Parts: sequence; C-alpha cells; structure tokens
Amino acid sequence: MKRFLVVLFLLSSFFASSQPVETYVKSSSEPWRYGLRGGVSYDGVSLQQGVEYKFGYKLGLVAEKRLVYNLYFQPAMTFHKKGYAFEQRFHSKGDVDAMVIELAANLLLKFGDARLGKGFYIGVSPYVSFGVGGKTKVEDLRNTDDNWGVIEDNSFSLHRMRTMDIGFLLGIGYDFNHSFEMGAYYCMGLQSTLRSANFMWRGFQLNLSYFF
Repeated sequence: MKRFLVVLFLLSSFFASSQPVETYVKSSSEPWRYGLRGGVSYDGVSLQQGVEYKFGYKLGLVAEKRLVYNLYFQPAMTFHKKGYAFEQRFHSKGDVDAMVIELAANLLLKFGDARLGKGFYIGVSPYVSFGVGGKTKVEDLRNTDDNWGVIEDNSFSLHRMRTMDIGFLLGIGYDFNHSFEMGAYYCMGLQSTLRSANFMWRGFQLNLSYFF
C-alpha cells in the first residue's frame, strides 16, 4: 500500500509539471456530463494470512462536473459483485460472495488538455456501500465432536457481514477523449466487514466509463 501511494504521488507530480498551459479557464458554469460505467475488480479483506482474493465486476451510472481549473467532481452509483475465500488452518474455511450498491464521490485532478478531453488524472473517492445479497459458505475443519460441518447463510445477516461499509478509492486514470475514460483504483475499506472480527475490504478495480 505504501509503495502504491508513493508511485501515485510521483506520477501526480510529473503530470502537474508537464501539463499544457490553457489560454482560458472554464468556470463551474460548465454543464454536467452523464454516462455509464463498467469494470472488473479483484477483492479480498485485510486478513494477514489465509485469505484468497476473488474476481468481481461493477456496473452502474456516473456523472461529472468541472468545478474550477483542473478539479472535477465525479459521483457514481454502481452495482458491485465481489467476494473472497479464507482458510483458518485446522479450524474453518469459507467462501464469501457479496452484492452491494456502492455510492462514490470522486474528486479528480486532471493533467491533460481540456479542449481535447485527453490526458492523465488522479482521484480520491470516499464511498459508502450497502449489501443487497450474496451467500457465505463455511466449513468446520476441526477434528472434534463439536464440528458443525458446513453452514451456508446470507452474507449480510446478524451472524455474518455488516450491511453498510465506508472507505476510500485511490487511483489514477486516463481520458482518451471527451467520451471514454479508464481508471485503476485501490479500495481501502475503513469499517469491519464482519460483526465478529476486525477485517476490512481491500481490492483493486479497473473501470471504463462512457459519457454521452
């Protein structure tokens, strides 16, 4: 994570020093843009050992508003299917699938030519998500009389994960033109996903956005 933040800082410094000078400044009166967003993710939790990341996907809506200079506000609402697998040796193992609705409020610094809609950007995005579905399957690995076998339950329940999660998305991306944009983000959850243990969501996301 520290290496990722260092690379992100160095890239932002490079793009800031090399961006072209505009002959005019667009004010916040510039209209909103709206579009669609889709992508893939590679998700897990902050468990130190025994966690296996799983691939997921995102689909949703995105909007964008230029605030001032090269600062942009980009809210998004997406459906995100994610999950992870885990194993606690000689105790239990499981497979978790989760479906959430994610609301993100992204702030972008763009370092390209606004007239062409082309160039790199960096972004930080606080998010909140709400669990809407998914299943969790857990198997007891203990060789004792207390072994309860295999249990399958709803992922978001009183015995499993919390319904709401909050955190940040940190990333970098590129505007190809005024219509297409691609971004790579690191997800850092700030709230424990489980009610019985202090594990938080972690993961990587690659998004493609299309603006009308």
